[in-house]
Amino acid sequence: MVETIGMTAQAPFALELEWTVAAGDQPCIYRFTLHNRGTEPLANFSLAWSGPGRIDPKSAIENAVLLRRVSNFTEVMPPQGFVLEPNTSWTFTIRGTSYPLRHWTDAARSAYVTNAAGKHVSVDVGICRSTGATDDTPKLDIEAIGDLSDLSDGIAVVPRPGTVHVNGARNAASSLSLRAKSPVALKAATHFETLVTQLFPDESLIGDGIDINFAHRDGAQESYTIAFGDQVTLSASSESGYLYGLVTLGQILRAARQAPEHCRFPTEGYIHDTPHHTWRGAHLDVARQYYTMDELRRFTAILAWNKLNRFHLHLTEDEAWRYEVEAYPDLARVGAFRGAGLALPPLLGSGAASYGGFYAKADLRALVALAENYNIVVVPEVDVPGHSYAAIMALPFLRDPGENAEYQSIQGFPNNCLNAGVPKTLQFVETIFAELMEIFPGPWIHVGADEVPEDAWHASPLARQHLPNAGETIAQPLQADFLRHLHRQIQAAGRTTGAWEEGAHGGGVTPEKSYLVAWRSTAVGAELAAQGYDVVMSPGQAYYLDMALSPDWWEPGASWAGTSSLENTYRFDPYHGFAPEHRARMIGVQACIWSEPMSDRRVFQRLVFPRLSAIAETGWTPPSAKSWKHFAASSRFMPSLYGDLCA
Repeated sequence: MVETIGMTAQAPFALELEWTVAAGDQPCIYRFTLHNRGTEPLANFSLAWSGPGRIDPKSAIENAVLLRRVSNFTEVMPPQGFVLEPNTSWTFTIRGTSYPLRHWTDAARSAYVTNAAGKHVSVDVGICRSTGATDDTPKLDIEAIGDLSDLSDGIAVVPRPGTVHVNGARNAASSLSLRAKSPVALKAATHFETLVTQLFPDESLIGDGIDINFAHRDGAQESYTIAFGDQVTLSASSESGYLYGLVTLGQILRAARQAPEHCRFPTEGYIHDTPHHTWRGAHLDVARQYYTMDELRRFTAILAWNKLNRFHLHLTEDEAWRYEVEAYPDLARVGAFRGAGLALPPLLGSGAASYGGFYAKADLRALVALAENYNIVVVPEVDVPGHSYAAIMALPFLRDPGENAEYQSIQGFPNNCLNAGVPKTLQFVETIFAELMEIFPGPWIHVGADEVPEDAWHASPLARQHLPNAGETIAQPLQADFLRHLHRQIQAAGRTTGAWEEGAHGGGVTPEKSYLVAWRSTAVGAELAAQGYDVVMSPGQAYYLDMALSPDWWEPGASWAGTSSLENTYRFDPYHGFAPEHRARMIGVQACIWSEPMSDRRVFQRLVFPRLSAIAETGWTPPSAKSWKHFAASSRFMPSLYGDLCA
């Protein structure tokens, strides 16, 4: 086994990074300088690093030799005979990358040296600087914007209720005294207590104080009415309606406590509220970065506080397989971990030491139960047939042994798609989805189906045998054949198939008992709706929360789909381009949290919050009741995953 030397107070090596943007006919320059801060010379060594940015295999490298490149993992060595003496440096440059670095988080985030003895020595990696940047400070804090004086009704609630008519102000030092009696109301009150304990354990929101009475009324499943008077009466037709009404009361009370000069707990009037969309979702990619069960539980609670009701859990990717499958234990044993010498190399900021983890079935069932208490359905995704590099590395029998040429995914992974022509592939897929549906009892099972390279399987004899009449380009016909098989399995189990928009290509996922997530643009969503698909809108330019807030180099995140400020995300119209007769096919909206740049959880904080709440308000609040100024002021009171926005 390769020995790994851990980081010390100061690692013996430090890596300095600089990015120079392309200018005129000059390509971009990615400059690396490795400093030897130790006392011993370094010879016969290599340097490896990982981070979202990728070196193009055709890039010109000066003063270094490329040894290995897998997606965003790169390993180089110095010219033959080079020795890095103590207190000296080695500089090399790379001209050309797979895409230009646009933000500091695109650059290398971890690195290590492998010395002549085969030991891996951690390297301190500095923050990459750009010659074109005007500032030199990474932006990592959450920005609480908006003026509390813009809360004209004094009610800081996100998403904003559809109808608010209130007056007066009650002492907000009191807690909510929940007087639930019916079984349905009692369950909602119990789950609300769990929710506030999880999110705000030190705030005593529930106790003796303001009496909250519960009453039944007919109405939509998730709607509620609150009548304020000497006592407060919460009326709803269901457990979810009661829960959402209690969340509204909890938000009103917290804001009134923290900003009594601007916010109040009313003494009279009413709030009537019902959701605008049935699908109000948040997607979390747990494959690119690993999130603990504690993080997932708190994230689920945050979704409930935002009145989001779908948790799209993205469990597998090229970079990792994150849950146990009894029939194939190597999927988790091998596919869940990255590191030097492992089947999966360090990626996206993980280092030489083994990094990762996976979720046991019992953990996922417990998460499903918690979410159900909060009126949230967990929608699991196993992304196939593309984005399957981790699965293929864990289970080599999924390869076609006769495939003697390489294709590359857009993220730089070689031959990363499950091949329906390989005899055991369809059996594998049937087995993993049968186990997946046993863990997740909800109506929706997401199969991925995105970003299969156009030249996938072009050199696979088994693919040609499976579809001998496919034509010169086999990728789309073979993917469609694969997805039809999987769609039939999910339908036969009484479930509904979810997929990214590419699921429609070639008729793989048909409109019956399915929904598609449109991620490129509203125009794509409108076209899918016209074809008869139910559509969830998640356009990358506004609802992908890994996208940076601005083009500034010192903003964290990515920007391949563009950048989106909080206000832009809030104001984005997901209906744009939809014909009136097709609008009913747009069943809702969804935030997508992709984790490539989020090895530093402060980056997660800045990118996700409060843009997640902006999308939640679009999902819940009717357009006529939305107010940017009201939201900007109210959002400061919303919780985040790693600490509250409000001090």
